[in-house]
Amino acid sequence: MTKNLFDKVQLSSGQTFENRLVMAPMTTQCSFHDGSVTDELVQYYTRRAGGPAAVIVESTFIDNYGRAFEGALGADSDDKIPGLTKLAEGIKDKGSKAIIQLYHAGRMGTPELNKGRQPISASNVAALRDNAVVPRTLEVEEIEEMIQLFADAAARAIKAGFDGVELHGANTYLLQQFFSPHSNRRDDEWGGSRENRLRFPRQVTEKVRQTAEEMGKTDFIIGYRFSPEELEEPGITFEDTMYLLNHLADYSIDYFHFSINNWQRTSIIDTTDEQLLLEKYLDNANDKLKKIPIMGAGGIKSVEDAEEAIAAGFDLMSVGKAHLINPDFVDCLKNNELPKSLLTEGDDEKLIIPAPLWNILGFLKEKK
Repeated sequence: MTKNLFDKVQLSSGQTFENRLVMAPMTTQCSFHDGSVTDELVQYYTRRAGGPAAVIVESTFIDNYGRAFEGALGADSDDKIPGLTKLAEGIKDKGSKAIIQLYHAGRMGTPELNKGRQPISASNVAALRDNAVVPRTLEVEEIEEMIQLFADAAARAIKAGFDGVELHGANTYLLQQFFSPHSNRRDDEWGGSRENRLRFPRQVTEKVRQTAEEMGKTDFIIGYRFSPEELEEPGITFEDTMYLLNHLADYSIDYFHFSINNWQRTSIIDTTDEQLLLEKYLDNANDKLKKIPIMGAGGIKSVEDAEEAIAAGFDLMSVGKAHLINPDFVDCLKNNELPKSLLTEGDDEKLIIPAPLWNILGFLKEKK
């Protein structure tokens, strides 16, 4: 059956997306120093809500010592709930579903961002980047506590009125670190075999779903973002990823979100392989996975781009930069208008772009 960009999409939770377009999670770096919500953050997201079926709020730390960015948003304590409530209300009042992305930086954090604390991870293996700090290996008791921290953050999202959470299992953050054979060198039940490396992301997902049900939110949306492959050796292969997703599907996942820079991405491991990662997924998805919507990302600048991605097999498309530059991006597509592709002087005020975000957007600004 031919899919239309503005079809409704039914989720396993019982919720419905009003179309196939979603605002992608993008770091703004404009929260207060403690991770609480600023007025600028509420205004920024509210301005962009209404068109996309859902707005996925940027990566939000579940532990005060798990930050990857300056000005990061937090859901690590109950005092964040009032601000998060304003944020969720602003998005939902415009008609979009409000989803918040939860993460822990793990070894991608730095002592400077986390009050001098040494980063933690599955094992004491540094990330492959310049000046990366060797992380401290989590003890078993700490792993169990970390699972609860994810669940507690999801509970705060529910109390704040969010429609759902997206678990950030991509971009080499902690959930991915446990599944990766590069960052997870453990020889206990939390590492070693692929089954054991799956245990942490599986139990986080299970605990978040259980928490939502215990709070009476059986229709709570849970998405999972993943990186299909890793460049690290040994790293996550596409076969590993299909194994991961197949097992996570047991916990009523509402959508799986590819973390790729362009929806037409091919393998980053085998550059001679010209098959799209999307095609690989569709070729290998079993009946269980075929029931779960898949969300693509990257390269959507026009209605033609979006339609091509949906026709290729994605059920949903998350759109980042185009939503940033065009707060009414979905309306542009509906009206067959060509959205702006670059920012111009004065757009920070006109488009409600907070100063910390504006200051890192040089690559999106017109050259004088």
